Amino acid sequence: MTACLETLVVAAYVFAASVFIPRPGPEGLVTDHELIALAAAQAATGICSDRQFLGVIDRLLPGWFPHLPDQSQYNRRLRRLAPSIATVQLGVAELITEDPIRLVDGTLIACANYPGCASKSEFAGHASYGYCPSKSLFVWGMRLVLMADIKGTPVGYDLVGPKTGQERESAWQLATAQPESLMFADGGFWGAEYDRTMSLINVTLITPNKHKLGQRPPSEIAKARIRLVVESVFSNLRGQMGLDRHLAKTVAGLVQVASQLPGESARA
Repeated sequence: MTACLETLVVAAYVFAASVFIPRPGPEGLVTDHELIALAAAQAATGICSDRQFLGVIDRLLPGWFPHLPDQSQYNRRLRRLAPSIATVQLGVAELITEDPIRLVDGTLIACANYPGCASKSEFAGHASYGYCPSKSLFVWGMRLVLMADIKGTPVGYDLVGPKTGQERESAWQLATAQPESLMFADGGFWGAEYDRTMSLINVTLITPNKHKLGQRPPSEIAKARIRLVVESVFSNLRGQMGLDRHLAKTVAGLVQVASQLPGESARA
């Protein structure tokens, strides 16, 4: 794992050096570029706890980071750098992706569960109620829309409201960066008009065809097996990275949690 981690950190630092990052005040002992490299390393190791990660990074990469911030400063600066971190990590992921096949899907993320959260929470105006068919429950939160390659390497993601129309619009926005690709999606992306919209950006949309219960043809079984790749990524996010147990209190905090998503590329 160390060799892959070293390569990832170097690539993240190189990409970060090419991104303009406005910063108020003088540069600290730990530069913003180093923090972005640290964030990439944390996502690659799958360590959700900032305190735990800062305690082990010296053993994983001895001598690479002579100065480390404390946990509160690290968390605060990462929230400010979340857009730059996402840009850098997705740039690194593009170097790893293979073939023109892309998979897209969305999953609901609960944001609050106390009475009055729809009006009192910091997510008010961004989150809303949505239905999760796989769990048969309603969730007040946001939807994570993910696009990955055939190996499960994330190449794009977005946070939108939980309604189906917002998921379809977000998937189209992500697909604009993947021209001439084959995009596999589930039945939530059915529609001749949506298919024609995808063809305008040179993306071929492949969705499951309708069939009688118990009479699924072999071609539909093959499509389902391909879509299982993105489902396995969601399962890993919920299990190893604790997506269902995130403690984000604001949209910026949730974006920081989601920014660890491209680190799946190092483990895919």
